[in-house]
Amino acid sequence: MAVVPNTNGSSPAGSFKDNAQAVRDDVQRGRSELRAIGARGAEITEDLRELARLEAELAKAEVQENRKALQTGVMTGSIAGVFAFWLLGFLGAAMMFGLAEFMELWIAALATAGAFLLVAAIAGLMARSRFQKFSPTPQRTIASIKEDLAWLRRLTKRNAASANSAR
Repeated sequence: MAVVPNTNGSSPAGSFKDNAQAVRDDVQRGRSELRAIGARGAEITEDLRELARLEAELAKAEVQENRKALQTGVMTGSIAGVFAFWLLGFLGAAMMFGLAEFMELWIAALATAGAFLLVAAIAGLMARSRFQKFSPTPQRTIASIKEDLAWLRRLTKRNAASANSAR
């Protein structure tokens, strides 16, 4: 078999060795790059884990802070409610004694009680209408889930029909 020279004057055997070495070098570089990419991916994954952990800690701290603020608000609101309840008694007495200047004391007491009864009845009716609107079941969520299921059924039927027509 005769050796045919290349255009650059070297023999095919030398060219093959040069090409093989170049391929080995490329493969080695590719492996190095893959290792570097893998190491960087591991670093990114670890950074994401750390970020998620820190976000969870921040959320816990925020919830704890909000809980403390809520506790303080409930406590001060309760104190305000107790004093407001006492104030109603004093306002009722003042109203009764003020009306007693124009009428008998017992009639003034009944008028004061009637005014308080009227306010209590109006507030009670308003509360009752609000409670009637309340539902412990999440109606909007149930409706949304039903819509999602209907959409999924339509999509499944459409995909089954298109798969059957493709056959």
